[in-house]
Amino acid sequence: MVRITLLLLLVACMGIARGQQTAIGGRVLDAQKQALPGVSIRIKGTSQGTTTNENGNFSVRAAQNDTLVFFQIGMARQEIVYKGQKTIEVIMKNDGQQLEEVVVIGYQTVKKANLTGAVSVFKPDEMKNTIVTGTVGDALVTVPGINVRSSGAPGSEGKVEIRGTGTFGNNNPLYVVDGVISGANRDFNFNDIETIQVLKDASAAAIYGSRAGNGVIIITTKKGREGAMKIDVSSRLTTQWLPRYNLTNRGQWIKLNDLAFMNAIADGNPNLNGLANHFEADTDWQEEVFKNGAVQDHNISFSGGGKASRYFISGNYQGNTGTTIGTKSERFTLRSNTSASRDFGKHVQFTIGENIILSHFGVDQMDTNPIIDVYRMLPTIPIRDSRNYGGYGFGNGTYDITFGSNPFAKEDFTDTRNSNLRIRGNAFTELEVVKMFKYRFNFGFDISNDRYRYLRKIGSWQANQPQDPSSLNRNQGQSREFVFDNTLEFNRKFGRHGISAVAGISFQPFFYEQVWGTKNGVLTNSLTGEYYDQLNATLVNPRTGSYLDESKLFSVFGRVNYDFDERYLLSFTMRRDESSRFAPQHRAGYFPSVAGGWRISKENFFDVSWIDDLKLRANYGILGTSNIGFWDWVALVNAFPQAVFGDNTVVSGMTQVQLINEDLKWEKLSQLNLGADASMFKNRLNVSAEYFLKVTRDVLTPMQILRSTGNNGGNPFVNAATLENRGVELALSWRDKIGRDFGYNIDVNGSYLKNKIRKLGYDRQRFTQWNTMSVVGSPVGEWYLIKTGGLFRSEEEVMSHRNSQGKLIQPNAKPGDIRYIDYNDDGMITDADRQHAGSTIPSYQLGMNLGFSYKGFDLQVQMTGAFGHKIFNGPRNGFDSYNDNSNYRADYDPWTPQNPNAADPRPIFGDSRNSRADQDRWLENGNYVRIKQIALGYNLPKSLLGKAFDSARFYVNGQNLFTFTSYTGLDPEFLNTNIWDRTYDGGAFPTPRGITFGTQLSF
Repeated sequence: MVRITLLLLLVACMGIARGQQTAIGGRVLDAQKQALPGVSIRIKGTSQGTTTNENGNFSVRAAQNDTLVFFQIGMARQEIVYKGQKTIEVIMKNDGQQLEEVVVIGYQTVKKANLTGAVSVFKPDEMKNTIVTGTVGDALVTVPGINVRSSGAPGSEGKVEIRGTGTFGNNNPLYVVDGVISGANRDFNFNDIETIQVLKDASAAAIYGSRAGNGVIIITTKKGREGAMKIDVSSRLTTQWLPRYNLTNRGQWIKLNDLAFMNAIADGNPNLNGLANHFEADTDWQEEVFKNGAVQDHNISFSGGGKASRYFISGNYQGNTGTTIGTKSERFTLRSNTSASRDFGKHVQFTIGENIILSHFGVDQMDTNPIIDVYRMLPTIPIRDSRNYGGYGFGNGTYDITFGSNPFAKEDFTDTRNSNLRIRGNAFTELEVVKMFKYRFNFGFDISNDRYRYLRKIGSWQANQPQDPSSLNRNQGQSREFVFDNTLEFNRKFGRHGISAVAGISFQPFFYEQVWGTKNGVLTNSLTGEYYDQLNATLVNPRTGSYLDESKLFSVFGRVNYDFDERYLLSFTMRRDESSRFAPQHRAGYFPSVAGGWRISKENFFDVSWIDDLKLRANYGILGTSNIGFWDWVALVNAFPQAVFGDNTVVSGMTQVQLINEDLKWEKLSQLNLGADASMFKNRLNVSAEYFLKVTRDVLTPMQILRSTGNNGGNPFVNAATLENRGVELALSWRDKIGRDFGYNIDVNGSYLKNKIRKLGYDRQRFTQWNTMSVVGSPVGEWYLIKTGGLFRSEEEVMSHRNSQGKLIQPNAKPGDIRYIDYNDDGMITDADRQHAGSTIPSYQLGMNLGFSYKGFDLQVQMTGAFGHKIFNGPRNGFDSYNDNSNYRADYDPWTPQNPNAADPRPIFGDSRNSRADQDRWLENGNYVRIKQIALGYNLPKSLLGKAFDSARFYVNGQNLFTFTSYTGLDPEFLNTNIWDRTYDGGAFPTPRGITFGTQLSF
């Protein structure tokens, strides 16, 4: 007992002694011995601290063995242990950490300072306050040179385009995860990501050769670090809702509909005998179909390890209930990243490891578009109507006619489900010898088992729909992709000469097979009325099928990087790919690149005190794409023809229905990139500028062939077109701290892009796709529409609208109708009067991230914008046309004799005079600026956490709450994957608005 008492007294005395603090004075200087004001000084492990004054002096109280931490933006952090000194002088050096950052460029890493290519580094922390539900690329909205469009529907995946449209086929970038070419789709857990690098030019991406033409996104997932187990837990919940159209209610709609019928009858429409009969309902279809959705994301990870082994294990659940009826998705993921190493003497190290993720994604989707349905269905139609087959309301010939689909009926009578179980990752071994040579074998795999089920029940959802029987379709597919990489790296410094090189071979086989079956007459449970979902529970008309796709790619590649004194930088890359997708004589493609850099700031003559680092760089290279199918060069026969011989015997035959082109070859993209990087004002300001010229030759183009040649299976591909993209990118980043508690960062970037068709091939100068035209010398998919000149306000204006020869241009027009511009002056309004009306490709893009921190609080603001393009508002075309019944715009201001100065033309039912879809009336300015995120967070102080917690953070985040635009549709940032009319809003699912509440805990 005495010993225990003495021990407790000793500990107490030590605590008292430890707690005795004395005043310490000192001064902080930079490397030139100049005073540094505003340096933050803290006693490590406490909130106690101070800052230096304008002369660099400070005073603080500390106890023996306390650690003083000195910190300032742009300077290297320093820690000094107090041993009783009366004064302390601290010399702080510029923080070269950003220049020392390692960037992954494919099979190698290089220091950011020695980088010669155009590589953007995206920090996953930008998305720490929100939930990423689509592809990883959907999050890269603030990366310069990248165009991102996404959809708000559960299970949807966005579109990412890097530096413009370089092909008529697939423009999606290549994703590389932990060194393995793989997708980063909706089933990927964004919480697992450590870093993301975007390779935008030929020098950076050439190591991936034939598949790098659209750019490369390299994802590195989290790894364990040496130390005790760390547990991270995060939980997020987002409530979402959709923007809404301004549509009429029952009374407003009937008034406008009656006016449209009266105008049509007055104009002599022979199909109308009087006003329409109206249903009795008053249905707000948006209120009924749209709903508040909830997205939840819960993640837990365990990481740690020792000197010889590391581990990172994570699990995630994400659920999305959707913002409309009939939609939802769920995702489960489990990841394991481990590695272990052993030294064999001083010069040999062997490492083995794996990165594996198991995921399951399922989506219950609507077999209709509710964004269109809510304005195609009329407010007079009830949701349910027992008079109709199936019991749901829709238009008919006796009452309000519309061919819109009742979304409740479609959701009830169709059941569409997709799911996939996927395992992917890699296992690797490394052997490093004398810190100079490193051999690595990497086995990558991506195996996905996909399931699809479509159940069609008995019932109707729209007017004049045939009474189809019930049917069931089940579809199962499996994709298997493997990677066998062998690489050898060399890294060595010879005095001031540095050489790093890699050489390797890669073999990548791919297989996809699918089997499907369909039958009609689905049985139901006699007790519950539920439909069975197995093909054995169906009765008639069985149909089955299956197919197999297979490809192989064999590659040899290498890269050499050289630097002299980290001042002069050179890089050369070469890759040879051989693909089975081409005929034997065209399978091989060669993809070289060369790059150089000059760090001027390392020169002896460079003496600019406020510039910390300045580098110029240039590169040129050739990349490739293979936007063709698995067998496009192979002639295929079809087994469907039949012939009758002799005694009416039916004999099946085979025939080739599509001509093929055996001379298909790689699309080749050559790219020139000029860039400059600068760090200034003690690394507070970082600037990066790029100019690029990207030309894609031998672009695969469908060639139109007359059917008289026997070609009846689609237009064969030929290497015919040439596309050009040129542009400028500028990124600025400023980080600083004011006092000891307030820090802020401003990241702004902008880009300019000019797309042009250089050649279409076979002497073609243009081709038309709906309301767009692609013309040699101009961008892909420009709007070509008939321009309008307002409304005819009187009969005199109608009669005075003539061409240069005096011919009346619109003889059937009346006051209140639209005046069309006779572009070719032939006295008629025809398709030949279409003229250039605007671009579908934004010329300018903006990205911005603002961050502020004060003590435990942090604020984040993320913004994006696009400018210089036009949007065709398809929904407004639908509810402003009046030639077919839809709901109408509530603020529609129709011309009447009593309202001659109206903003909108007179409505005419069943008449196309004011509703033709090729006019510019619905073409709108697409410019917008959107605040993507506004997030406020709070980190609990360590004094409240105790020993169990390392950190605890709580936050709230508003997404897409503010959009500044003149576009009158639901969302100017919508997704349309068609490159020919990418800014046609055909009722695209808008990006939801939402508020996220979240917490992050670390143990």
